[in-house]
Amino acid sequence: MLVCFGALGTARQAPWGGCDRRRPRFAMTLLLGGLVLMTSAASLRGQDEQAEPSKADSRMKVMREAIDKFRVTSAEIKSEGDLKFSERPLLRYNDQTRESGQGIQGVLDATVWRLGESGRPKAIVTLEIYQVRDGNPLLTYEFVSLTPQKFQMRNLRGPTWLPEGTQLEMAVLPGAAAPAEKARTRLIQMRELARRFTAQEKLGPQKIECRLLAQPIDRYEDGAAGIVDGAVFAFANGTNPEMGMLLECSDKQWSYGIFRLASAVLFVQLDGKPLIESRKLPGYGANLPYTATRHPIVLPE
Repeated sequence: MLVCFGALGTARQAPWGGCDRRRPRFAMTLLLGGLVLMTSAASLRGQDEQAEPSKADSRMKVMREAIDKFRVTSAEIKSEGDLKFSERPLLRYNDQTRESGQGIQGVLDATVWRLGESGRPKAIVTLEIYQVRDGNPLLTYEFVSLTPQKFQMRNLRGPTWLPEGTQLEMAVLPGAAAPAEKARTRLIQMRELARRFTAQEKLGPQKIECRLLAQPIDRYEDGAAGIVDGAVFAFANGTNPEMGMLLECSDKQWSYGIFRLASAVLFVQLDGKPLIESRKLPGYGANLPYTATRHPIVLPE
């Protein structure tokens, strides 16, 4: 904070013809005293803010606890690290304009998490806190599997997901230059390659353009699987990610894979030509590679 006190310590003519230096010293004393008081007050405010976490912090705590309540097991995935969620969300966003009907309105807060501590994510899970016009907020879970391996995910609050495979298909990206040797240069390549794709979603009769987020939300490697470098990009309606894309390279070529983060019909183009048109999902099920569920929650005041 910048505080102005006006004209302090203006020199005045003393009766003996010199300058009275006492007033500047006195003014400086007042200034330093004021700054000390301001610093003390700011320190007390900081302590109060730490003692009372913000509402945003409280919402994050709710989502973090929801992720921590999942227990993931698998007879096919042997690495314990592959069955753990990331320590931090890959992305945090809100969508106050989103209307879902039945009194359910904007997304107050949301996070995206990856299952698997390293390598290509085994799954992506999003958590969205919806405001409700008359009633408690809703916590919505959205699940998408990125592995053909079977696993089970059970939450103490009730949500259970047992995906049987994945809809993700990796394909060689045509017309891409050979992967660069340096990781920093490969990131530049990935961002350029991602811009070759465009995405739209259909909500009712309307097609809505989904913008590519400038930076990947995740980056990884897996030498055992031949992945020298990989990244997860998101295409969003506003700030709400509706489609995800993997870009990966071996030491010789680039590959890509598209996955949904919404139940709506998605249209994907590569270099301006139609690539994918996904159908609208008829419903949700605990064994589907993409599904969603929700339950009411109580947010801290």
